Amino acid sequence: MSSEFNIYGIFPPNFTTNSVVGIIEKRLAGYTKVNDKLGFLNAVLKLHNEKNCLSEGELMFEREKYKNHPFMLERMDAYFPIKDWISEELNKVESEKKKAKKKEEVKKQIIDAQRSFKIDKDYAHLLLNMWEFMKDRKNYLIHPDTPFEDFKIIFEHKKKAEIKNPIAWVGYKITLLKLFYTLSRKEIIQNVDLNGDINNPLNLTFIDINTKKPFDLWRNTHSTMLGNIVIREQYKIDKILELFQ
Repeated sequence: MSSEFNIYGIFPPNFTTNSVVGIIEKRLAGYTKVNDKLGFLNAVLKLHNEKNCLSEGELMFEREKYKNHPFMLERMDAYFPIKDWISEELNKVESEKKKAKKKEEVKKQIIDAQRSFKIDKDYAHLLLNMWEFMKDRKNYLIHPDTPFEDFKIIFEHKKKAEIKNPIAWVGYKITLLKLFYTLSRKEIIQNVDLNGDINNPLNLTFIDINTKKPFDLWRNTHSTMLGNIVIREQYKIDKILELFQ
């Protein structure tokens, strides 16, 4: 493990606690990944134990031997403070790793718990008309080869694992958000929060036709949508809403 990390020269001749800690801190700052920080600190601790380990009896003997050599005494007295400092840093990074892992687990739980939209039963029979309108080449909001079964799943309150084929969205991103925002406000679909970036159900149900990936930065788009702007495809949104009147 030691060969993977820059530990050369950490313990120079006549080192002190402050000099060694300063070198370690500077090199530790160069590692951004938690596992690399742990690997580096463990490698330093191993090197420290190999180079400087003395029993209490040996330490007393060495201190007596070098009592007239202040640099050697300072070096011997630095052993335990350095070891304690490295151990404290390891505990900090371990805690950082646990927090990061917990954050990822929570994020995964949020995503796994997500579901697609749920349309009011009184409007469900109009989904076929909506699908035909949106894939029509004159309107061109979703890919024209989109199967109805895939489209219908968007409105069946399905879990993430059940949505195998998100719909390729051809229109503008803000049109997609405004459409589902309005459907939600009019209670045509269940009222949902379309503001968040991580748990936005549009991430489950649609992908960008260009990138083949879900859209990002919904918060920014949401803020723009609520501003005083004219949405180019508003007329398409209005046409879809007319289906549900």
